Amino acid sequence: METSHTAREKAGHRANFLRREIQRHNYLYYVAANPELTDREYDALYDELQELETKFPDLKTPDSPTNRVGGEPLKEFKTVRHLVPMLSLDKKKDTADLERFDARIRRELPGEQIRYVVEPKVDGVSIGLRYVNGRFMLGTTRGDGTSGDDITNNLRTLHCIPMRIMEDQMPPALLEVRGEAYLPPVKLAEINAALSQAGEKTFPNARNATAGSLKQLNPAVVAGRPLRAVFYAVGATEGITFSSQAATLETLKKLQFPVPQLWWICDTIGEAAARAEELRSRESELPYEIDGVVIKLDNMQLWSKLGATATHPVHAIAYKPKHWMKQAETRLNAITVQVGRTGILTPVAELEPVFLAGSTISRATLHNADEIARKDIRIGDQVIIEKAGMVIPAVVRALVEKRTGREKKFQMPETCPICGNNVIRNRNSGNDEAVASRCNNLQCPAQKMRRLEYMASRHALDIEGLGGVVANALFERELTQEPLDVFKLTLPQLAALNLGTASEPRLLGAKNAQRILDALEQSRALPLHRWLFALAIPEVGEATALQIAAIHRNLKEITNSPILHDIAILAEKENEADRINPKAAANRKKPEEERLKLADRHRALQAEITAIKGRLDAYKIPEVGPVVARSVLAYFQSDAGRQTLRQLDELNIHPSANPTPDTAGDKPLLGKTFVLTGVLASMSRDEAAARIQALGGIVTSAVSQKTSCLIAGEAPGSNKTDQAAKFNIPMLNEQDFLALLGNRPAPKSKPVKKTGMHHQGELF
Repeated sequence: METSHTAREKAGHRANFLRREIQRHNYLYYVAANPELTDREYDALYDELQELETKFPDLKTPDSPTNRVGGEPLKEFKTVRHLVPMLSLDKKKDTADLERFDARIRRELPGEQIRYVVEPKVDGVSIGLRYVNGRFMLGTTRGDGTSGDDITNNLRTLHCIPMRIMEDQMPPALLEVRGEAYLPPVKLAEINAALSQAGEKTFPNARNATAGSLKQLNPAVVAGRPLRAVFYAVGATEGITFSSQAATLETLKKLQFPVPQLWWICDTIGEAAARAEELRSRESELPYEIDGVVIKLDNMQLWSKLGATATHPVHAIAYKPKHWMKQAETRLNAITVQVGRTGILTPVAELEPVFLAGSTISRATLHNADEIARKDIRIGDQVIIEKAGMVIPAVVRALVEKRTGREKKFQMPETCPICGNNVIRNRNSGNDEAVASRCNNLQCPAQKMRRLEYMASRHALDIEGLGGVVANALFERELTQEPLDVFKLTLPQLAALNLGTASEPRLLGAKNAQRILDALEQSRALPLHRWLFALAIPEVGEATALQIAAIHRNLKEITNSPILHDIAILAEKENEADRINPKAAANRKKPEEERLKLADRHRALQAEITAIKGRLDAYKIPEVGPVVARSVLAYFQSDAGRQTLRQLDELNIHPSANPTPDTAGDKPLLGKTFVLTGVLASMSRDEAAARIQALGGIVTSAVSQKTSCLIAGEAPGSNKTDQAAKFNIPMLNEQDFLALLGNRPAPKSKPVKKTGMHHQGELF
């Protein structure tokens, strides 16, 4: 009879064999794309291992495949410091950039053989894996390049990542492997369909889906999403060496890591550029999306001689030619008109569905009627579309040469397609809406629905789960007549909300309903600026809402604000003063009596202007102009504005004021205005804006003469940097920005090599 010791020993041998076999078959299926087993046969191996580990719990190892289904949900991610920094890459956009890169390499490495490796730049999320004595022990995000989030449990769920390496020989004491996690584009539709079914927000692209999945606190959720990974670099090592980039890729492949399928060694930068074009033409062979190629100096022994900047190494670049913007041809079947939250009518192209950059496109923005006329886009045209910023589909041009004569010109409607109210066109404001058609009926159902969606957005009240689908259903089912009516909804009403059709109902459900109600309750305590922004007042963005809230105690005080009145009237008086200036040529020709009257009036106006400016100087609101001031006052004096105030009172919602200049001693950036551009490695743009605002600063979207500072991350926008240079506005790189926030000692003043940005002495 077999003893328990003998049975356990046999089970141990069998479990070790099963773990090795399952890992081998994972590699064959997920990496080599050459499976040997059917799904049923693979499941049989997995079930047998799970049964053995259940019977003998001490046999279960941390690297067991059964751990891939996800562990206990985390409360939060821990921050881990990288042993070697995970830097980003400098970007080059044309062959002239490549030639300058090559010239610098050859200039700094005279007499050395220069070869390059060209490989795809995967459009995913950067990750690092740490193996200790061959076992996978830690997985991280890139974070700020110095430290990242510990997402080990989430990465364990990716079947393409080996839990152990070099099992049959002495593994290295330490090996850090780096690459990109990604979601195969064909899987995006499946995930979005499931999220939509649950009434949750969908992902706009595969990269966002990957990032959102890896940041799930529950590994079981990650295990249910078909994420993959590809690896192309190493970090810290001990007990193993790599002499070249080519050798790195070959070794990682031998260790059963998925590596890029297409890569080349090139002797010249011209050959590298040619291979880059070949890679682009063969992108369909890859299982992931790419947003360029990476060109690296092959000889890793020379990397240290070239060094690195604060954000990127010198030996490698990301090559992203402008002409690589992804486009597709399709037919424009119709043009419909959407009504936005402020009544703006936006024409939308209804397209013959076409697959582009990871998703199927059936609609694209046409901006406004003037844009349609300028591009001569007609209904029935064959058109070229592209994804602006790889996210938003837009129509680039019509293929005029393919017209049949049956195409029709588009005319913007003269009445609102939703409420029938007359449409007006405003060409006098001088902003982006100068050529916009607008429905001025604030009671328009479409505007109300859009305002509810806007009110629930992340930067407003952040009502999780209350997106466009739910907002539309609430109005369609007549559960709400006004956006603020959502605060009166009950759990049974929301849970029974039908997001589908009468023939195919899809209920919101109790869980999603409760999540919305919880978020609504939390929003009651949000500060004044969040509520002011949430009301969707025309011309009021996040920055202006923050500035207005900083000098008012509550919404009622804003309704008759003398400060906003001063701002509005100041522009009128300055315009009048310019018009009647006695020194103007036209006025000098007038009769003396009239000129004297003009001079008296001009002096009086100048005195009034000086007085108003004196009052306004006490309030540091540099970006609130007369257009905004008039819009805010007009809103609260309108029927809709007065009704909003009444509703808030009835709901017992009284947004609290922000600190005023007199009480904000801990706000070192108070009164300073910042603009962000480029990509920050240490935080998102939203996080950066929040950090600035927490210190009293204001973040705006465009550079003007009133801007205090431009914060420029990687790949900054040329328009913003050019404007900053024109107005002599200080520009800070990320390191200097972190010092400004107090994260580290301020660095010495020096030019920033990558962009020519500078930090001259004390900024403020």
